[in-house]
Amino acid sequence: MPAQIVHAYLSRQHLEDVENSCPMVALPSDVARSDERVKAAFETVFKAMVSLLGREARNPAFAREDSAMAIAALCIGGMVVARSLNDRSLGDRLRAAATNIALALGGWQTAIKQPGQKTRATKSRRRRLR
Repeated sequence: MPAQIVHAYLSRQHLEDVENSCPMVALPSDVARSDERVKAAFETVFKAMVSLLGREARNPAFAREDSAMAIAALCIGGMVVARSLNDRSLGDRLRAAATNIALALGGWQTAIKQPGQKTRATKSRRRRLR
C-alpha cells in the first residue's frame, strides 16, 4: 500500500489537480510563518503520513521511522518543487526521481524507468533492428 501512496502522491494527476490536492503540498511556506497552533496541526498530519508510510517500510539499511520521514519529505517536497517549475520535462524527471528514491528507501522497489530513460531491452531491440 505505501508504494501506491508514493506513486499517487507524485503522480501527474496530483501535480495537475491543484484545487483538490493534499494541503501538505500547498501550505509549507505559510505554515512556516504561522503560529504554534498552525504548526502543530501541520505536524499532526505529517506524523500521520510518516506513521502510515513507516508501517510497511522494509529497507534494512534504515530505521523505519527515518525512512518514513524521508519518504514523506520526498513526496511533499518533490511535488512542491515540481509544481514550481516551468519546464514540464524537468518536473517529470524530478517526480520520477523522487518516486524512485522513495520506493527504494521504503524497500518497496529498487528502480523504475524514468521519463526518457532507455532500458536495456530497448537498446538491445534497436541493435537487432539495425
